[in-house]
Amino acid sequence: MAASIPSVQTAALIKDPGPNARIEIRHDYPVPQPGRNEVLLKMECSGICYSDIYVYTGNNPHYNEVPCHEGVGKVIQLGPEVADSTLLGQRVGLGWIYSVCGQCYNCTAGRDNWCVNQANTGTDKPGTMQQYVVANADYLMPIPDDLSSAHAAPFLCGGVTMAGALSLCNDALADGDTLVISGSGGGLGHLGLQLASKLKNEKALRIIAIDTGSAKKSFSLSLGANAFIDFKTEDVIQKVMELTNGKGADAAIVVPAATEAFDQALNYLKFTGTMVCAGITQMDYRLPISPTELEYRGLVIKGCHVGTKNQLKQLLISAAKKEVVPQVEISEFDRTGELFERVKRGDIIGRFVVQIPQ
Repeated sequence: MAASIPSVQTAALIKDPGPNARIEIRHDYPVPQPGRNEVLLKMECSGICYSDIYVYTGNNPHYNEVPCHEGVGKVIQLGPEVADSTLLGQRVGLGWIYSVCGQCYNCTAGRDNWCVNQANTGTDKPGTMQQYVVANADYLMPIPDDLSSAHAAPFLCGGVTMAGALSLCNDALADGDTLVISGSGGGLGHLGLQLASKLKNEKALRIIAIDTGSAKKSFSLSLGANAFIDFKTEDVIQKVMELTNGKGADAAIVVPAATEAFDQALNYLKFTGTMVCAGITQMDYRLPISPTELEYRGLVIKGCHVGTKNQLKQLLISAAKKEVVPQVEISEFDRTGELFERVKRGDIIGRFVVQIPQ
């Protein structure tokens, strides 16, 4: 099998990250070799996440020229000291977390998503927008047979991030409470709505979706939202207060990069409400609230950049059963640059998945 592996490959690269960023398609990019406890994957597809745009626009100092981290492929080569030889030939997912240490206080407590020594795909390590990529053998996720590669990809970051964010709301939501999900029609938001709808059946939650446009309104309502607020045409804070009879939302998951979404959430939360920050803003943005107001209103603010490996495993099982179904737009590899620009503009419903040339 190793003899069929070429020395060069096709890859999409980020060039000149910042205002003049562009995607360059190369057909002579070196094929990497797996090192200790690593494997080589032959990629089938890769999703595009907004955090890839964060790198593209020059906002992430951990720049790698090969972007993306929602990749599905097959293990075609094992590096030295890979303990599990059955990985060879498996179809697996490679997500945002490339590796964790397994020994820090978070790893030993089951919070591997907050490993203090983690490495990330597409920043610390080359990403999935290439034909062949090296991955850590210990943090791969087998893809269920009943789940297509294109429909598995969005769960490897977007889906598991929303699973993690929802888990951080568990202690803030009781029967009949209200949860707000902003950015409801996007890659993370539409998966979060479906996961929240399952929770709604358990706790009789009321879910308010926030996004813009008639297409995203109908899409959000079809996924289980009880109400939709268009942030471009409606007063978001006033509308949330109306929908909650003046109480305010019990919890909010803020997904967009737009700082206004965070500003608004702090104003439509009830006293003792919980906000989970999942969106990636510019690094110099600061939440506009003083410690005094935080104390007076009893607000809880949490952050979630991805969920745990176990949450991802359970999520893929649900996806294979069609309990959660991603909306995907599948595109050819040579359109990667166009797709990056569309994600940058917010011109998408659901998630882009790119087919890797075979």
